Amino acid sequence: MSQRGSTLPLIAGALALTVALVVGVVSATSLIIERHRLVALAEATALRAAESFDPARLRRGAEELIVPLDNARVNRAARKFLATTPAHAHTDLRLIRADTPDGRRARVILQSTWQAPVWSQFLPVTIPVRAEASSRAVIR
Repeated sequence: MSQRGSTLPLIAGALALTVALVVGVVSATSLIIERHRLVALAEATALRAAESFDPARLRRGAEELIVPLDNARVNRAARKFLATTPAHAHTDLRLIRADTPDGRRARVILQSTWQAPVWSQFLPVTIPVRAEASSRAVIR
C-alpha cells in the first residue's frame, strides 16, 4: 500500500488555515485602527465643542474661572468641526450626540461603519463602530 500523495491534502488544509488566519488578523487590525481613528476624532470634536463657551457667562470659582456651556453651542460647534472632516476619512460618519451633561463638560458621541478590507465568509462585511469623548474648558 502506497502512501504517495497523502501530503497534498495536508498542505492544502494548512494553506486554507493560513489564509483564513491572515484574513482574520488583517480584518481585526483594520477594525482596531478604525476604532482608534474614530476615538481621536471624537476627542478632537469634544475639545472644539468645549471651547464654544460664551465669554460673557464666565464666573469666578475658587481656583479657576467657571466656564458654563450650553447644549446648543456645543452641538453647533461639533457639527461645524465635523463639516471640515474629509468625507473619505470615515464611512457613514454620524454625530449621535453632542451636548453638555453638567454644563461644564462637552460630550460627543460619533458612529461610523467599519467595512472589512478583505471579504470573508467568516467575518461580517460591516460593523457599526461608536466612540464617546468628553472635554472640559479650564481657564486659570
